[in-house]
Amino acid sequence: MSATSDVLRPVGMLEKLYTARQVLGIYNSVIVTATYTVRSELEATSLYSIFCATIFGLLYRHPSLCCYFEGADTLEPKFRRLDTIQVKDVLQLLDLEKRESLAQKLQEFHDQQWPIERKPLWKLVVMREPQIASDTSIGSKLHIAFIYHHVIGDGLSGTAFHMSLLRELEDIEQTSQDLQEAPKAIDTPVSTSLIEPIEKLTVLPLSWLFLIKQVVQEYAPRWLIGAPSPLWAGLPIQTLDKCPFRSRVRIVTIQADGVESLLEEGKKHSVTLTSLLTAALVSALADALPGAPRFLGMTPYTLRRVTGTSMDNMVNQTSSFETSYQANFLNRIRKASNAKERVESLWNTAGYFHAQMQDELARCPLDNLVGLLPYVFDHIKYYQKKIGKAREATWELSNLGVFRTTQESLPGSWRLENMTFTQGAQPVGPAFAVNCVSVQGGPLTIAITWQDSVVHEDIIDALAHDFADLPRLLQHARPI
Repeated sequence: MSATSDVLRPVGMLEKLYTARQVLGIYNSVIVTATYTVRSELEATSLYSIFCATIFGLLYRHPSLCCYFEGADTLEPKFRRLDTIQVKDVLQLLDLEKRESLAQKLQEFHDQQWPIERKPLWKLVVMREPQIASDTSIGSKLHIAFIYHHVIGDGLSGTAFHMSLLRELEDIEQTSQDLQEAPKAIDTPVSTSLIEPIEKLTVLPLSWLFLIKQVVQEYAPRWLIGAPSPLWAGLPIQTLDKCPFRSRVRIVTIQADGVESLLEEGKKHSVTLTSLLTAALVSALADALPGAPRFLGMTPYTLRRVTGTSMDNMVNQTSSFETSYQANFLNRIRKASNAKERVESLWNTAGYFHAQMQDELARCPLDNLVGLLPYVFDHIKYYQKKIGKAREATWELSNLGVFRTTQESLPGSWRLENMTFTQGAQPVGPAFAVNCVSVQGGPLTIAITWQDSVVHEDIIDALAHDFADLPRLLQHARPI
């Protein structure tokens, strides 16, 4: 067991959402995985020693790697520092079987509960794929999965960690360090201090109109305000004994030339890649569910620009906004009868979403959903009340953007192939999540994740197909 020491600070209002989910067993982890081709011998012992040597530097760069939380079942949980970290708790090296995919392993990792009693809230798993051939010049694949509790980091924290890991690996290579036998335990920095929570870094003001609207939606009787239009959001929220926690992961990869094409087309139509991917999602779902009356999408975005927190830090500073797609909107999409009409519909949807997102970002931090959290007094009861009710959102689409690095920043024989961003099952969340990340000059990876049985697999198939087909569809519909 890792030794523990001082209290670092109370768990913040946004972070309490994830300590509560821990108590209820309804959210396990975020994973950001980097895949490399390595043109050298991948000997297990030296690999383990190399990654073990990076841990001490990572602990200095990211204080949240040095802590755990206690009192999760109370109203005021706290972060405590771990004096020492057992290496076996945070570093694992394994070999993938020939028929074992990355998606399968990620599903397994997401289903693992955190042993939070005085244990770190993260783990680095290094996975070696079987050698492609006896000739090492062809290369072997190495998947480096950073698995972490959402309480210590948002999605961007995953890419921040990987950038720090590359710097540590580069330092090891440049200084030609003699790698010692891997220690069993590593002391954490005594000076560890956590970045303050959101509520200590910025003000999230709420207008009276916004606040009253939220209160009315939450508490007013339906006979007074009328029932909202029906929403398709998969199966209702159920207890884990009725709908077990089992994560599903489907990975779609769009190669570099396809990504470049999407970016060019998006620029012509003055929309972002996130807007275009959202439009493809709405279109695919409208066709796959012709009777669905309404969709509601959640789009996370970072609050770091209003808190002044660097993108290099590991923190949980994410908010989100809602976009609703009513029946008349969806029916116009369904009327598209050929590729040209489908593409026109895509751009209309992308433009609609882009305008909504620009309005949200321009207004932020005013009337932000995170600003409502001070009115949640018991986070555990907040989630328990949702059981048996319909889900509040159809999907969540999160785009981490581009992981920017150069070959010069990599170990000599390594080449970064792609990044993958995944979340596990969300028993009280949206029906499914779409998690996106790309690498500079390389592919875009789209991971669709959901709780088994909440969404029919043929719907996921339709989404995966339309994401993969998007560059071809736009290219085909281009005027000659």
